[in-house]
Amino acid sequence: MNTRNQRATKVMADYECHPLWLTGADAGDVAPSDSRLNLSPQLAHRFTAWAGQFDQTLNHDDPISSGFLTRQAEEEFVATGESLASDLARELGSGWRVLYQDIRSDTTREVRHG
Repeated sequence: MNTRNQRATKVMADYECHPLWLTGADAGDVAPSDSRLNLSPQLAHRFTAWAGQFDQTLNHDDPISSGFLTRQAEEEFVATGESLASDLARELGSGWRVLYQDIRSDTTREVRHG
């Protein structure tokens, strides 16, 4: 499918933001429960919980020191995000392009459907 005809969303953890980001005219973070996505309540809840887990790593007094306490905790968080991105791609279907932003390398990759 031509990616110019697809809507796109990025899975990206950011402090005190929703974990899903739309591109194009609707650019910005969007709640997993937003009707434009039409996600199952179960997947929307999993995304909300994942974002909450990231927010818990924020140190408001010293934001530069924010982050996961252990490398293992960070790896588990990333693995969960990758799994969520795959589930999102399956749920949204071929009309959507799904991207995943890796917090470790600050790189974005496309997640394939199926």
